[in-house]
Amino acid sequence: MRTTESTSPVWNALEEHAKEFRARHLRDLFATDPGRADRYTASAAGLFMDYSKNRIDDATLTLLFKLADEAGLRDRINLMFSGAAINVTEKRAVLHVALRAPRSASIIHEGVNVVPLVHGVLDKMAAFASRIRDRSWKGHTGKPIKNIVNIGIGGSDLGPVMAYEALRHYSDRDLVFRFVSNVDGTDFTEAVRDLDPVETLFVISSKTFTTLETMTNAHSARAWALAALKDEKAVARHFVAVSTSTKEVTAFGIDAANMFEFWDWVGGRYSMDSAIGLSTMIAIGPIISGECWTGFTRWTSIFARPRLPRTCR
Repeated sequence: MRTTESTSPVWNALEEHAKEFRARHLRDLFATDPGRADRYTASAAGLFMDYSKNRIDDATLTLLFKLADEAGLRDRINLMFSGAAINVTEKRAVLHVALRAPRSASIIHEGVNVVPLVHGVLDKMAAFASRIRDRSWKGHTGKPIKNIVNIGIGGSDLGPVMAYEALRHYSDRDLVFRFVSNVDGTDFTEAVRDLDPVETLFVISSKTFTTLETMTNAHSARAWALAALKDEKAVARHFVAVSTSTKEVTAFGIDAANMFEFWDWVGGRYSMDSAIGLSTMIAIGPIISGECWTGFTRWTSIFARPRLPRTCR
């Protein structure tokens, strides 16, 4: 049985340690430990973290590691990687790690290695993004797509918006990207105010394809597009879906071939590395030999680069 904060000897030791350390000044810590700036840093995936400017020393770290062991952190990490249902409120796995795994990895969920499934979708996304970017994907009238509107809410909106804003400099500047999440119709109206339906693609992002806000905006988009295109068949050329529900997607009128799948074990806040990132991939381009992404596996390293490789643009 795990101990609680009040009965944990390590927790109590940390509290006492914190009281003793509270009066220490960072200047003194650096003066007595010249190597501090080098030792209390970490780097991974192109990101650099400096935690030397905190009131900690080796004793602090030793106690924190002991507390992690006492809390069973390593066991919980292993359970996550094994595909166990650690999301106890929804009774499902939390396998966002599989979204960033290399092709050679094996992560088993319910007896299936999900890594090949992930990369299958990433490859499909890359092919589609390339067709939009090279203008070979045509709308219903034969004109290429110039405008991409992502419709989603929560994790299906915030990640793509953030990534696009952060990476806008590296995007195809001849393409227009808009993001709609608010169920208030004004949000949709403003997003499409100056767009031509003939040149516009909607990315409808919803795990179940029944989310009220997202589907309200999706139906507004459908009506807006068909008012100009006058043909139900146009939906297949101007709408794609990011979802887990083929049934709902096809009922909407989207060709199942243009549905980019993700899975029940992808949580909203972790979904950016899944097909939810499709609009970002269209904006900055798919992978080139791991320099930009391996799927999305290395996309975080982009933030640490002063310039992207030419092949990413």
